[in-house]
Formats: sequence, structure tokens, C-alpha cells
Amino acid sequence: MVANYFPEFKQRLYLLTAFLAVFFGIYLTIDYRGPAEISLYPDSAFGLPVLRAKDLVVQEYDQNGNLWATRGMLVYKLEEGKSKFKRVARVPTGFSVYWVRNFSVIRRWTIRPECVEMTVNSKGDIIALSAGHIWLLPSKGKKFQEVFILDHYGPGNQGLRNAGIVSVNDTLVYLGEYFRNPDKEKVRIYNSLNNFRSFEVAFEFEPGETRHIHAVQKDPYSEKLWVCTGDADNESMVAWSDNGFSSINKIGHGSQIWRVCQLVFTEEALYWGTDTGNEDVAGIYRWVRDTGELKKLKEIDREVFYGVRLANGTIVMSTTLTRADTEKDNKTSIFVMTGDNDKIISIEGGTWKHNKPGFWFKYAKLRFQRDQGGPSLAMTILNQKEFPDGELIIISEDTLIEAAENLN
Repeated sequence: MVANYFPEFKQRLYLLTAFLAVFFGIYLTIDYRGPAEISLYPDSAFGLPVLRAKDLVVQEYDQNGNLWATRGMLVYKLEEGKSKFKRVARVPTGFSVYWVRNFSVIRRWTIRPECVEMTVNSKGDIIALSAGHIWLLPSKGKKFQEVFILDHYGPGNQGLRNAGIVSVNDTLVYLGEYFRNPDKEKVRIYNSLNNFRSFEVAFEFEPGETRHIHAVQKDPYSEKLWVCTGDADNESMVAWSDNGFSSINKIGHGSQIWRVCQLVFTEEALYWGTDTGNEDVAGIYRWVRDTGELKKLKEIDREVFYGVRLANGTIVMSTTLTRADTEKDNKTSIFVMTGDNDKIISIEGGTWKHNKPGFWFKYAKLRFQRDQGGPSLAMTILNQKEFPDGELIIISEDTLIEAAENLN
């Protein structure tokens, strides 16, 4: 009996193994391909009515009002007025280990849904960062082309921050280097050439002048280009250029007040939240264009990575949890400013999930679209207990205005 049992057991084990291998192979194939469409569905979040979509990292609204997002290495587009994101293309990774980012199981296990940074011009040309490479997909093209390789990319080195890539017009993109830079190397802003098919250095910070670049942005009112850097006092600045970064003009530097990740532009002023753990400085600020007057509008106890202005003037910012000394709890926040007054209301976000030091440590973030003037607030929720990681949320500007009025 024993002799007969083992051959039968092995046969069943082989069959089970073969079945699981086929099943897992089919699953990975489907996951790699990704859904052709991802639907928005009405729901609630933060006590507000919203639209939600699964596993999408927000990128930006284009000039035609379409919303772009990524799912791993896949690019999706939500056409204005539609209710479904549609798969557009796959961004390559080159011959690197980052190819595994194509699989959601890897992204979930490593808590790393942010894989791509990308921008789109009015013609539909896509310029994307993936695995340290810059890729181009022309509007009428079918395949991404590698056009540039960043010098610094890898564990701890993002290459670019979310606001470190900007499409200025149909032939010009700027990139700002973001890496740890422990040796205080020079840091560069790059601009595209030859319809994005190559890049050159537009501006170079001297060694030790700054650690890295947080943002390169286009001012929709003055047409100036702005750059924000960090992180130490002497490395932090906000500056502008009106000559394509042949030179820069600082409006402030040398303090954590000027440690900024994303500027918000209005016709009269610039607004920002500080990316600092210094409780004497941390807050939301306004800098008036005409006079240069700087005013602290609100004290906050967390760092601000993201800020946008919506189509009708509503300004929204969000806090990021990083284990800064100022943090009083494990909750993210959304700040909303409407109208011409300085009143800022706060909406409680989610609860930090993976916050213990180690491999699974990750910041808790409410990542916004990088552009200014979008029709709604689009955000991706990262590493918070109440939401699946990488959940995309869309909140209408009217909803935010109503919430601000009710909380006043």
C-alpha cells in the first residue's frame, strides 16, 4: 500500500504544480498587459463625494482637459467628459531590473506604485522618465524611443521629482535632477532639443550650491520658468528665469522658508507650503509679485509636497508624512483656499500605514496633478490605511468650495 501511495501522491503533486504554474502564468500575462479600460465610479472620501479609480498614479491634465495617469509602466488617458481611463502605451524600462515594475504584485509587495513621471504637450507627444531613461512617444508614433539617460538613478535616487518635469511648449521640455547627492556634486537643469530627441544642460548649479531640484515649473501668467531646490538652508531657494535658464534670479534662499516642492501661481502672487521639519518655519506662504512681500498664512506641523490651483482659482495643498520632528499624528491633511481672503481650511486625510523604518517604510502622500488650472483636483493616495495603495481620487472644484464654505 505504501509503495503504491507515493507514486500516486507524486503524480497529484506534479499535476497541482503544473496547474498552479499555468494559472500563475496566465495571471501574470493578464496583469502585464493591464486592463484596456479603468472605470471611474462615484464614492466618498475624506467626507466628500468623489470619483475613484483603482491603481492609477496621477500625472497631469493636458491643455485639452484630458487627465493622464500611469499604472506601473502603462500610460492611461481619461478624455475630458468621459468616465473611463483608456490604455495608451507602455513605457519601457530598458534592460534593467525595473522591468518587474510591470507587475502589480511586485508594486504592491514593495509599496512602490510610483514608477513613471511623464508630461504631454498639446500635440500629444509623451515624454516620460522610466528607470533613469527619458523616453519619447511622438503623437503619431507607435513605440517609445530612448532619447536621454540621467546620470543619477537607482535606490534612493528618483532621477526627477514629480514636479521636476515640465512641457513648456510643443517643442520644449525641461528636467530638473533629483538625487541624494551626498558628495555635493553639481546639479543640472536640462532642456530638450530636436523635437525631444536629445537633451542638453540648460543650467548648472555649482558643486555644493544645492543638493537637488524639487521643481521646474512654467508660470502661466508671466511666462517665466521657476526652479525650487533643497534641502539644507544654504541649499534651498526659489528662483526664476526669463531666458531659458541662461541665468536665474532668486526671490529667496538660505532658509527653510525657501525649501519648496511645488509652487502655486496666481496672477498676483505665488503660494507654497514648506518641505521642512523646522516647526518655527513650517507653514503655507504667499509671495506678492509686485512688492515681494512674503507672508506666512498658516502654520502647519507637516511637510507639503504638492500644491495646485484649479480652474476657478481654488488653491489646494496636501501634507506628506515623513517622520519629521514636527508631526503630531499619523494623519495626512488637505488644505483648501478659496476667494481673495487668507482663510485656509483643512480636511483630514488618511492614516499612515507603513511607517516603521526598514524596507517597507514609505512616505504617506496625497499626490496631486502637476499642472495648474485643472478642472478638478486629481490625486493618488499612497500608503494610507483607509485606501488601497495607488487609489486615484477626483474631487470637483465645486465640492471643495462647498466644503470650505461649510468649514468656515
